[in-house]
Amino acid sequence: MNRRIALAKHWLFHSKNQISLFELLAKMLEKTCDIKAKPFIDEISEEGEYLKVKLKDMPDFLYYPKKMALRSLYQVITESTDKKQWHYYEIPETQVMVNDVVVDCGAAEGLFSLMVANRCEEVYAIEPLPQFTLSMEKTFSNYNNVHIIPCALSDKTGSAFIDEHDISSTISSNGSVAVELETIDNLFYRKGIKVNYLKADLEGFEMDMLNGASETIKHSKPKIAITTYHKAEHADEIRRFLLNIHPDYKLKVKGIEERAGAPVMLHAW
Repeated sequence: MNRRIALAKHWLFHSKNQISLFELLAKMLEKTCDIKAKPFIDEISEEGEYLKVKLKDMPDFLYYPKKMALRSLYQVITESTDKKQWHYYEIPETQVMVNDVVVDCGAAEGLFSLMVANRCEEVYAIEPLPQFTLSMEKTFSNYNNVHIIPCALSDKTGSAFIDEHDISSTISSNGSVAVELETIDNLFYRKGIKVNYLKADLEGFEMDMLNGASETIKHSKPKIAITTYHKAEHADEIRRFLLNIHPDYKLKVKGIEERAGAPVMLHAW
């Protein structure tokens, strides 16, 4: 309840982020993610160390590490399948198209990659957490157009550590899992791979990724759907960054994050 009151206060006294009163009321009255996710789920079974999730209107199973919180699974299903959610990655202007090369930055369990793999040319699912890369190998075992890249994204190469916390795992000096750092430019621009769609949810490291993707964005001008709620200043920083590269980018923000009042997502096309 406190979070919903905070959301209303941001809307009333600060930026509305293009959210109508009707949308605000719907958000404040919405059900919890476990209830919202269930209409999108046909079945959940177990297979070894994984939950085997069959979602409605999807031909293949999503494998999810059984040791991770079930509530986190419900959260990603809701955010990725419910078009009314502010976290939803595809608005009409940023739809994944048939010839697109999609880069999924912070792929986690791989649900977004799974949703678009059958309607685009290639998907590069980039994820540093070994539990998720292993589960994605099972999910995409029969997909020739999905490429799993096990690394964290930054503005430089090197190594780092991950503080392991299922879908909210983040780079941290106190982390327990060692990971490699890479840049989008190294992975794509310098290999001559044109990127049409850039999706990113990096738990506050979105600007680091973008700073390492400037050449890719300059030469490919991809559609972009990127989270901005982890840090209050990110929406403005990302807007300035993208417009400095391509002044003709069209931009739209969605949602209000209740803690700092930041937009939840920024879309560019």
